[in-house]
Amino acid sequence: MKRKLKVSIFLVLAFLIPTSSFAELTAEEITRKAEDLMRGRSNTSTLTMTITTPNWERTLTMDSWEKGKDKSLVKITAPAKEAGTVSLKFENNMWNYLPSVEKIIKIPPTMMMQSWMGSDFTNDDLVKESSIVDDYDPAIIGKETLDQGEAYLLELVPKPEAAVVWGRIVAYIRDGDYVPLKYEYYDEKGKLIRVMDLTEIKEMGGRTIPTVWTMVPKTKEGRKTVIILDRIEFDVPISEEIFSLSNLKRGIVP
Repeated sequence: MKRKLKVSIFLVLAFLIPTSSFAELTAEEITRKAEDLMRGRSNTSTLTMTITTPNWERTLTMDSWEKGKDKSLVKITAPAKEAGTVSLKFENNMWNYLPSVEKIIKIPPTMMMQSWMGSDFTNDDLVKESSIVDDYDPAIIGKETLDQGEAYLLELVPKPEAAVVWGRIVAYIRDGDYVPLKYEYYDEKGKLIRVMDLTEIKEMGGRTIPTVWTMVPKTKEGRKTVIILDRIEFDVPISEEIFSLSNLKRGIVP
């Protein structure tokens, strides 16, 4: 009788407790889903970047190819002055090709956090050298309601062996579909250095993703960089040849 009573109580509780309580994802799973949503196994995209400063504004358009986490290439297509400039990341290495001087320049690790093309995004941001899944330990620290919906609030602290510069990152990941909504980047002293808002969420490339990424530095008044995702395709076949040094000058499209 006691055993039957225990079984009955368990069944009653199973119906009373929401299913989500049994299926609650860990911080690592939420972080991975958000990163995988924006990457896929591979992707190709066309983007428009507008850099705004107190003194000037300029716009670049570019094409991008990415395969896994260790291969990425970004090629500027306009304006004419910068057209043909290419940034290549292969494993832990990065190179830039400058068509004006017809030279390939290797970017040392110490320059990965330098500005890319004068923007508020870094070399690391554009070629995705760092991975929040691989380089940070995430923890859920709460939930917050933003304009785009309720979001998990996650704190990401660098792993001891990770070669990253951020002291911590706070990520806002939407509950339900794991769309990233916002990232806050802090230095090692806890000072907020920059904020990236991800907005204009819509279906593109068969996924629901943010299509406008706005990076605002908190230490440089009057500056911001906006990237608009004009087109993206996920999980497409991409030739390995495009990620080679010999391709930097030739600009082969797979």
